[in-house]
Amino acid sequence: MTELTGQCLCGQVKFKASGDIAMQGNCHCTDCQQISGSAYATLLFMNKSDVEITGETKRFEHTVDSGNTLSKDFCPNCGSQMFGGNAARPDSMAIKAGCIDQKSEIKPQFNVYASSKIPCTLMDDSIPAFDKMPG
Repeated sequence: MTELTGQCLCGQVKFKASGDIAMQGNCHCTDCQQISGSAYATLLFMNKSDVEITGETKRFEHTVDSGNTLSKDFCPNCGSQMFGGNAARPDSMAIKAGCIDQKSEIKPQFNVYASSKIPCTLMDDSIPAFDKMPG
């Protein structure tokens, strides 16, 4: 079992998580690049029931190429991205790696949408990379 804590930049939104990390990876899709303002997003996926959030978040939802609706939850004060979700997996949520206190727990297992990566982005050759989302 993994114990995680974290917060947004201003401290208005905090979380505690206690449970198993189902998977974690780096997403290089253009949506993640645009919403994060960075080269890619690193996400740790856990059961929603294992994560306790304090403070109010604001949500942005959008439809992706698979037809699924994804959500991005962020602090309405400082704008820090904190969490994500997929309507097709309602019991799961993603925690954005940048807001996690326990940096040693961040160990991506794969890269997705490698075909959209920014050309100068270095990727760890020891983990699989997929051009799109694996089926």
